[in-house]
Amino acid sequence: MFCKKKTIMDILRVSVSNIIKLLSGILVGFLLPRIIGVTDYGYYKTFTLYSTYVGLFHLGICDGIYLKYGGKNYEELDKKKFRKYSCFFVIVEGIIALIIMICGAVFLAGEYRFIFICLSAYLFFTNITGYYQIISQITSRFRELSHRNVIQSLLMAVSVVGIWAINKYFEIKISYRIYTLIYIFITAVLAVWYMGTYRDISFGNRDKTYKVSGDIYCFIRTGFPLTVANLCSSLILTLDRQFVNVLFDTDTYAVYAFAYNMLSLVTTAIAAVSTVIYPELKQKDEKKLFELYPFLLMVVLCLVFACLTIYFPLCAFVEWFLPKYTGSIRIFRVIFPGLAISSAVTIIIHNYYKAIGRSFSFFIKSIVVLITSTIANAIAYVFWGTTISVSVASIICMIFWYLFTERLIIREFKVLWKKNCLYLIVMIFAFYTVSLVNNYLLGCLLYIAFFGIITFGFYRRQIGNVRR
Repeated sequence: MFCKKKTIMDILRVSVSNIIKLLSGILVGFLLPRIIGVTDYGYYKTFTLYSTYVGLFHLGICDGIYLKYGGKNYEELDKKKFRKYSCFFVIVEGIIALIIMICGAVFLAGEYRFIFICLSAYLFFTNITGYYQIISQITSRFRELSHRNVIQSLLMAVSVVGIWAINKYFEIKISYRIYTLIYIFITAVLAVWYMGTYRDISFGNRDKTYKVSGDIYCFIRTGFPLTVANLCSSLILTLDRQFVNVLFDTDTYAVYAFAYNMLSLVTTAIAAVSTVIYPELKQKDEKKLFELYPFLLMVVLCLVFACLTIYFPLCAFVEWFLPKYTGSIRIFRVIFPGLAISSAVTIIIHNYYKAIGRSFSFFIKSIVVLITSTIANAIAYVFWGTTISVSVASIICMIFWYLFTERLIIREFKVLWKKNCLYLIVMIFAFYTVSLVNNYLLGCLLYIAFFGIITFGFYRRQIGNVRR
């Protein structure tokens, strides 16, 4: 069985850490914009927007290791080789970070100079952390991964409560720069902690460069397309924010980015499935793999649409606690169902492409979707010139992304797909319809009723099997 005891425990373990991360995200996500103000929040979200791209600079090495060693036990890893991999990786990331820091200092000015200098430091520490997290994932050491997520979340929460107290009780103005530096410091602590935890593959005798140069080349050759594909996925999900960041003023971007900040809270809640699923998929034979596809997609869609219930209390809370950001509610309503589409692609479809060795194909398809999204967002801006029009264009492109990437799986492996696709469309329509209700309590109750009726109507047989 796919859901064997270890897999369930791994998902639960990562889920618990993600719940804590979610609670921390709620605290930081709603308290920080109130502390630093709209303009500073816009600059901070500019930093976080560009920070999503730093993964490109691990050059595919992490993803190459992920593809080659996924499903291995930690004891099976060649420690001398991995010490050399680790040493090489740290040196490369240090050089790249230094180049970006110099370029930012020389060619930029004002807030963007500060942002890009901070990005260079963040790139170095977060990519080192990402390298060791890959080791945790491929060897199924999810306990370590969960503990680090918990510690990081608690440190973020404590820091934002600390600056809130300073702001409230000492009436000291807190800028986004202070919190950004705290954020980078926490990332640095995590990176150093990981190096200590994995010291047996970080320090000590290691192979000569010539012995592992072929491996590193192989990691880059096989992993870089996956890295770029992941970047393309990130770009597809952030392209509308990039348009708003460049074409609108900082305050407008702050409100727009806040809507996505609320969306990220739900993303955190479902991330556990994605973390655990690839090592499990890689261990299945092809026949079993594609028998599981409709079921796994059903689970993710149902989970995400259940999470969409949070839309209604979140909107009520924003109107009460952050009245300066109420403009984000209209954007939030448009983009929120897109989470189901993006989750289906990133958690299930992309992992299937990786499991069957078709990462390059996913990369090519992502490039096509990225170009399409760029054109669609540009058309939305030219003809309508509003942030809502850019959001609508983004949702349309996400639907295209889902259909385009799933087509290969349907065509080559004859998976059952119509029910899940129809469920996705019906639930999106149901959300948009119910969210028109002005009363958030009534809207929430109606959505829960619609979700229960539609989900049971589509999947009553599967629900019955789970109950048995």
